[in-house]
Amino acid sequence: MENLAATRMNLVSRRAQITLAADGAGLLKGKREALLKELIARARELRAVRSGLHVRGRHARVALAMARAVRGTPELRSVGVAVHRDFRADVAFEKVCGLNLARVEVHDIVRDPAERGLGVLDAPSHIVEAVDSAERVLEQLLICGPLEWNIERIGIEIRKTSRRINGLEEHLLPRLREDVRTIAAVLEEREREDIFRLKRVKAKRARGKSRSGAKANTEAC
Repeated sequence: MENLAATRMNLVSRRAQITLAADGAGLLKGKREALLKELIARARELRAVRSGLHVRGRHARVALAMARAVRGTPELRSVGVAVHRDFRADVAFEKVCGLNLARVEVHDIVRDPAERGLGVLDAPSHIVEAVDSAERVLEQLLICGPLEWNIERIGIEIRKTSRRINGLEEHLLPRLREDVRTIAAVLEEREREDIFRLKRVKAKRARGKSRSGAKANTEAC
């Protein structure tokens, strides 16, 4: 309560600040709860995607190893050049609890055999399997990346919100409440002193009137 005058106006002001700070902490707790629910939901989604990515990645490694063993590395490199192409991924953003979170839509990552530039009938099955597996892994990676980014953003916001709540509940509110207690105590002490002085004044006036009455009676006699 440094440099704060103990006045009723300051007392009312501090109590209003306590109400605002408490309401703010409540709103922040609600936001944090919503963020936690969002984090849990997206973490479950990411776990499912990662599980699929793990399975497809393992399958792709096996398919690539088989193709290399059967057809040789030079042929695989030639196929890689033949099937190389650009792909499309649309990135949009959605507002969640005030955060801009990414949403990615991928298009035609996994192609039909006829679209890969390989002969449908004469393409070796090991090569086709390796290419198909690689495209499925790429599709999962494009889905997984934004999910991880969103979860990181949500986690950062949860930590920031928690720090703000702690700042209100552990620092600002205790200081404001201490100010209220101090100001109220000073005002109560002043009120007691004022009452005591008022009683003294009344008693003094009463004694003065008593003496005046006694003197008047004496003179009358």
